[in-house]
Amino acid sequence: MLYKLLTYSLLTLVLGALIGCQPLERPFQPSQKTSLRSAPGPRASLYVAPVKNGPTEMSEKLATKLQKLGIAAFTGEKVPYRYSISSEITLNEGASFVTWILHDPAGRQTDLQTVQKIGDIVEGPAVFGRNYDIAVLKSASELDIMLGGSGVNFEARQKPAIYVPIVKGAPGDGSETLAVAMQDQIILLGFDVLSEPWKANYVLQGEVSISEPKRGAQIVKILWKLERQNGEYVGKIEQRNRIRAGTLNGPWGPVAKAAAKGGARGIFKLLRQVEADYFKQKS
Repeated sequence: MLYKLLTYSLLTLVLGALIGCQPLERPFQPSQKTSLRSAPGPRASLYVAPVKNGPTEMSEKLATKLQKLGIAAFTGEKVPYRYSISSEITLNEGASFVTWILHDPAGRQTDLQTVQKIGDIVEGPAVFGRNYDIAVLKSASELDIMLGGSGVNFEARQKPAIYVPIVKGAPGDGSETLAVAMQDQIILLGFDVLSEPWKANYVLQGEVSISEPKRGAQIVKILWKLERQNGEYVGKIEQRNRIRAGTLNGPWGPVAKAAAKGGARGIFKLLRQVEADYFKQKS
Protein backbone atom coordinates (compact mmCIF):
# COMPACT_ATOMS: atom_id res chain seq x y z
CA MET A 1 0.00 0.00 0.00
CA LEU A 2 2.82 2.35 0.90
CA TYR A 3 4.56 1.43 -2.34
CA LYS A 4 1.45 2.33 -4.38
CA LEU A 5 1.13 5.71 -2.66
CA LEU A 6 4.77 6.51 -3.31
CA THR A 7 4.42 5.46 -6.96
CA TYR A 8 1.28 7.64 -7.39
CA SER A 9 2.99 10.60 -5.77
CA LEU A 10 6.01 10.27 -8.07
CA LEU A 11 3.77 10.07 -11.14
CA THR A 12 1.89 13.17 -10.00
CA LEU A 13 5.12 15.12 -9.58
CA VAL A 14 6.38 14.03 -13.01
CA LEU A 15 3.09 15.00 -14.69
CA GLY A 16 3.10 18.32 -12.87
CA ALA A 17 6.64 19.01 -14.03
CA LEU A 18 5.73 18.12 -17.62
CA ILE A 19 2.61 20.28 -17.54
CA GLY A 20 4.60 23.15 -16.08
CA CYS A 21 6.93 23.00 -19.08
CA GLN A 22 4.05 23.35 -21.56
CA PRO A 23 2.78 26.77 -22.71
CA LEU A 24 -0.24 27.99 -20.77
CA GLU A 25 -3.59 28.07 -22.48
CA ARG A 26 -4.85 31.54 -23.52
CA PRO A 27 -8.61 31.51 -23.35
CA PHE A 28 -10.53 33.30 -26.11
CA GLN A 29 -7.37 33.92 -28.16
CA PRO A 30 -7.17 33.10 -31.89
CA SER A 31 -5.33 29.90 -32.75
CA GLN A 32 -2.98 31.79 -35.09
CA LYS A 33 -1.62 35.31 -35.18
CA THR A 34 -3.31 37.89 -37.43
CA SER A 35 -1.84 41.10 -38.75
CA LEU A 36 -4.14 44.08 -38.24
CA ARG A 37 -4.00 46.43 -41.18
CA SER A 38 -4.50 50.08 -40.28
CA ALA A 39 -6.12 52.26 -42.94
CA PRO A 40 -4.95 55.87 -43.36
CA GLY A 41 -7.39 58.56 -42.29
CA PRO A 42 -9.66 60.28 -44.82
CA ARG A 43 -7.45 63.39 -44.93
CA ALA A 44 -4.36 61.27 -45.63
CA SER A 45 -5.87 59.30 -48.51
CA LEU A 46 -9.34 59.81 -49.98
CA TYR A 47 -10.59 58.22 -53.20
CA VAL A 48 -13.19 60.20 -55.15
CA ALA A 49 -15.28 57.88 -57.29
CA PRO A 50 -16.81 59.01 -60.62
CA VAL A 51 -20.08 60.91 -60.28
CA LYS A 52 -23.12 58.81 -61.06
CA ASN A 53 -25.25 60.47 -63.77
CA GLY A 54 -22.64 63.22 -64.06
CA PRO A 55 -19.54 64.21 -66.02
CA THR A 56 -16.19 62.56 -65.26
CA GLU A 57 -14.40 65.86 -64.71
CA MET A 58 -16.76 66.72 -61.85
CA SER A 59 -15.09 64.23 -59.51
CA GLU A 60 -11.69 65.41 -60.72
CA LYS A 61 -12.61 69.01 -59.89
CA LEU A 62 -13.71 67.98 -56.40
CA ALA A 63 -10.43 66.12 -55.82
CA THR A 64 -8.47 69.22 -56.91
CA LYS A 65 -10.45 71.47 -54.56
CA LEU A 66 -9.95 69.03 -51.67
CA GLN A 67 -6.21 68.91 -52.34
CA LYS A 68 -6.03 72.70 -52.00
CA LEU A 69 -7.73 72.30 -48.61
CA GLY A 70 -5.06 69.85 -47.42
CA ILE A 71 -6.85 66.56 -48.17
CA ALA A 72 -4.93 63.93 -50.18
CA ALA A 73 -7.82 63.22 -52.55
CA PHE A 74 -7.37 61.30 -55.80
CA THR A 75 -9.38 59.88 -58.69
CA GLY A 76 -8.69 57.19 -61.28
CA GLU A 77 -7.99 53.66 -60.09
CA LYS A 78 -9.42 52.86 -56.67
CA VAL A 79 -6.96 51.77 -53.98
CA PRO A 80 -8.24 49.06 -51.58
CA TYR A 81 -8.80 49.79 -47.92
CA ARG A 82 -9.15 53.56 -48.25
CA TYR A 83 -11.80 56.08 -47.34
CA SER A 84 -13.81 57.02 -50.39
CA ILE A 85 -16.51 59.37 -51.64
CA SER A 86 -19.39 58.33 -53.85
CA SER A 87 -21.74 60.78 -55.52
CA GLU A 88 -24.84 61.03 -57.65
CA ILE A 89 -26.65 63.77 -59.54
CA THR A 90 -30.41 63.82 -59.13
CA LEU A 91 -33.24 66.02 -60.36
CA ASN A 92 -35.88 67.43 -58.07
CA GLU A 93 -38.52 70.11 -58.65
CA GLY A 94 -36.90 71.51 -61.76
CA ALA A 95 -33.37 71.65 -60.39
CA SER A 96 -30.28 69.41 -60.37
CA PHE A 97 -28.45 68.43 -57.20
CA VAL A 98 -25.27 66.53 -56.40
CA THR A 99 -24.94 64.36 -53.29
CA TRP A 100 -21.51 63.37 -51.94
CA ILE A 101 -21.27 60.53 -49.37
CA LEU A 102 -18.21 59.47 -47.37
CA HIS A 103 -17.50 55.72 -47.05
CA ASP A 104 -15.18 54.05 -44.55
CA PRO A 105 -12.28 51.77 -45.64
CA ALA A 106 -14.60 48.76 -45.59
CA GLY A 107 -16.90 50.50 -48.05
CA ARG A 108 -19.65 51.16 -45.53
CA GLN A 109 -21.58 54.41 -45.90
CA THR A 110 -21.01 56.89 -43.07
CA ASP A 111 -23.30 59.64 -41.82
CA LEU A 112 -21.10 62.30 -43.42
CA GLN A 113 -22.63 63.65 -46.61
CA THR A 114 -23.46 66.92 -48.32
CA VAL A 115 -26.04 67.91 -50.93
CA GLN A 116 -25.47 70.93 -53.18
CA LYS A 117 -27.70 72.50 -55.79
CA ILE A 118 -26.11 72.70 -59.22
CA GLY A 119 -28.74 74.84 -60.90
CA ASP A 120 -32.24 75.09 -62.29
CA ILE A 121 -33.16 72.98 -65.28
CA VAL A 122 -33.83 75.25 -68.23
CA GLU A 123 -33.47 73.07 -71.32
CA GLY A 124 -34.34 69.48 -70.54
CA PRO A 125 -32.99 67.30 -67.74
CA ALA A 126 -29.34 67.12 -68.86
CA VAL A 127 -26.81 68.63 -66.49
CA PHE A 128 -23.79 68.16 -68.75
CA GLY A 129 -22.21 71.39 -69.85
CA ARG A 130 -23.57 73.32 -66.92
CA ASN A 131 -21.33 75.42 -64.73
CA TYR A 132 -21.04 73.27 -61.60
CA ASP A 133 -17.90 74.92 -60.22
CA ILE A 134 -19.73 76.70 -57.39
CA ALA A 135 -21.49 73.47 -56.32
CA VAL A 136 -18.16 71.61 -56.32
CA LEU A 137 -16.45 74.37 -54.32
CA LYS A 138 -19.20 74.40 -51.69
CA SER A 139 -19.13 70.59 -51.53
CA ALA A 140 -15.37 70.59 -50.98
CA SER A 141 -15.74 73.20 -48.24
CA GLU A 142 -18.38 71.21 -46.35
CA LEU A 143 -16.46 67.93 -46.69
CA ASP A 144 -13.31 69.63 -45.39
CA ILE A 145 -15.22 70.91 -42.35
CA MET A 146 -16.69 67.45 -41.74
CA LEU A 147 -13.15 66.04 -41.75
CA GLY A 148 -11.82 68.55 -39.25
CA GLY A 149 -10.77 71.38 -41.56
CA SER A 150 -11.87 75.01 -41.60
CA GLY A 151 -13.47 74.99 -45.05
CA VAL A 152 -13.36 77.76 -47.63
CA ASN A 153 -13.37 81.42 -46.67
CA PHE A 154 -16.01 82.47 -49.16
CA GLU A 155 -15.95 86.12 -48.06
CA ALA A 156 -12.30 86.33 -49.08
CA ARG A 157 -13.17 84.92 -52.51
CA GLN A 158 -15.78 87.53 -53.41
CA LYS A 159 -15.11 89.74 -56.40
CA PRO A 160 -13.82 93.13 -55.21
CA ALA A 161 -16.41 95.90 -55.58
CA ILE A 162 -15.12 99.47 -55.77
CA TYR A 163 -16.69 102.88 -55.33
CA VAL A 164 -15.05 105.77 -57.19
CA PRO A 165 -16.20 109.23 -56.04
CA ILE A 166 -15.68 112.53 -57.88
CA VAL A 167 -11.97 113.32 -58.19
CA LYS A 168 -10.83 116.27 -56.08
CA GLY A 169 -8.87 119.27 -57.32
CA ALA A 170 -9.10 118.65 -61.06
CA PRO A 171 -9.55 121.74 -63.29
CA GLY A 172 -11.99 121.85 -66.19
CA ASP A 173 -14.29 118.85 -66.32
CA GLY A 174 -11.58 116.57 -64.93
CA SER A 175 -13.28 115.85 -61.61
CA GLU A 176 -16.11 113.96 -63.29
CA THR A 177 -14.41 112.88 -66.51
CA LEU A 178 -11.46 111.31 -64.70
CA ALA A 179 -13.73 109.51 -62.22
CA VAL A 180 -15.88 108.07 -65.04
CA ALA A 181 -12.78 107.01 -66.99
CA MET A 182 -11.41 105.20 -63.93
CA GLN A 183 -14.73 103.43 -63.38
CA ASP A 184 -14.66 102.19 -66.98
CA GLN A 185 -11.11 100.89 -66.60
CA ILE A 186 -11.93 99.06 -63.37
CA ILE A 187 -14.86 97.33 -65.07
CA LEU A 188 -12.57 96.31 -67.93
CA LEU A 189 -10.28 94.69 -65.36
CA GLY A 190 -13.19 92.48 -64.28
CA PHE A 191 -14.15 94.18 -61.01
CA ASP A 192 -17.51 95.62 -59.96
CA VAL A 193 -18.09 99.36 -59.67
CA LEU A 194 -20.88 100.39 -57.30
CA SER A 195 -22.67 103.70 -56.97
CA GLU A 196 -22.98 103.54 -53.18
CA PRO A 197 -19.87 103.47 -50.99
CA TRP A 198 -21.42 101.45 -48.12
CA LYS A 199 -22.07 98.53 -50.48
CA ALA A 200 -18.53 98.39 -51.88
CA ASN A 201 -15.47 96.60 -50.48
CA TYR A 202 -13.15 99.44 -51.45
CA VAL A 203 -13.22 103.18 -52.05
CA LEU A 204 -10.82 104.68 -54.59
CA GLN A 205 -10.14 108.34 -53.85
CA GLY A 206 -8.65 110.46 -56.62
CA GLU A 207 -6.97 113.84 -56.22
CA VAL A 208 -5.33 116.13 -58.80
CA SER A 209 -2.80 118.89 -58.26
CA ILE A 210 -1.32 121.14 -60.97
CA SER A 211 1.71 123.37 -60.62
CA GLU A 212 1.80 127.00 -61.61
CA PRO A 213 2.65 127.62 -65.28
CA LYS A 214 6.36 127.93 -65.91
CA ARG A 215 7.82 128.52 -69.35
CA GLY A 216 4.55 127.51 -70.92
CA ALA A 217 4.30 124.18 -69.09
CA GLN A 218 2.70 122.69 -65.98
CA ILE A 219 3.26 119.55 -63.93
CA VAL A 220 0.08 117.57 -63.27
CA LYS A 221 0.02 115.03 -60.44
CA ILE A 222 -2.74 112.48 -59.88
CA LEU A 223 -2.94 110.56 -56.62
CA TRP A 224 -5.16 107.49 -56.28
CA LYS A 225 -5.66 106.16 -52.75
CA LEU A 226 -7.26 102.76 -52.26
CA GLU A 227 -9.06 102.29 -48.94
CA ARG A 228 -11.30 99.62 -47.53
CA GLN A 229 -14.92 100.50 -46.95
CA ASN A 230 -14.18 101.09 -43.25
CA GLY A 231 -11.48 103.66 -44.09
CA GLU A 232 -8.47 101.37 -43.64
CA TYR A 233 -5.62 102.46 -45.93
CA VAL A 234 -4.53 99.86 -48.50
CA GLY A 235 -2.12 101.63 -50.85
CA LYS A 236 -1.65 104.47 -53.32
CA ILE A 237 -0.75 105.07 -56.95
CA GLU A 238 0.92 108.32 -58.01
CA GLN A 239 1.03 109.63 -61.58
CA ARG A 240 3.03 112.61 -62.81
CA ASN A 241 3.24 114.25 -66.22
CA ARG A 242 4.35 117.47 -67.89
CA ILE A 243 1.69 119.23 -69.99
CA ARG A 244 1.34 122.43 -71.94
CA ALA A 245 0.03 125.17 -69.67
CA GLY A 246 -3.76 125.43 -69.64
CA THR A 247 -4.32 122.13 -71.48
CA LEU A 248 -6.60 120.74 -68.76
CA ASN A 249 -8.57 123.89 -68.01
CA GLY A 250 -11.39 122.65 -70.25
CA PRO A 251 -12.38 119.16 -71.41
CA TRP A 252 -9.91 116.44 -70.46
CA GLY A 253 -10.98 114.17 -73.32
CA PRO A 254 -8.45 111.41 -74.13
CA VAL A 255 -6.14 112.64 -71.34
CA ALA A 256 -8.62 111.34 -68.73
CA LYS A 257 -8.78 107.93 -70.42
CA ALA A 258 -4.99 107.62 -70.64
CA ALA A 259 -4.51 108.69 -67.03
CA ALA A 260 -7.21 106.29 -65.78
CA LYS A 261 -5.75 103.41 -67.77
CA GLY A 262 -2.33 103.88 -66.19
CA GLY A 263 -3.78 104.34 -62.71
CA ALA A 264 -6.01 101.26 -63.02
CA ARG A 265 -2.98 99.06 -63.74
CA GLY A 266 -1.51 100.13 -60.42
CA ILE A 267 -4.79 99.52 -58.60
CA PHE A 268 -4.92 96.05 -60.13
CA LYS A 269 -1.49 95.24 -58.64
CA LEU A 270 -2.63 96.43 -55.22
CA LEU A 271 -5.75 94.27 -55.37
CA ARG A 272 -3.71 91.22 -56.34
CA GLN A 273 -1.80 91.63 -53.09
CA VAL A 274 -4.75 92.18 -50.74
CA GLU A 275 -7.18 89.83 -52.51
CA ALA A 276 -4.83 86.87 -52.98
CA ASP A 277 -7.55 84.26 -52.32
CA TYR A 278 -9.80 85.76 -54.98
CA PHE A 279 -7.07 85.67 -57.61
CA LYS A 280 -6.02 82.12 -56.65
CA GLN A 281 -9.43 80.75 -57.56
CA LYS A 282 -9.22 82.40 -60.98
CA SER A 283 -5.83 80.92 -61.79
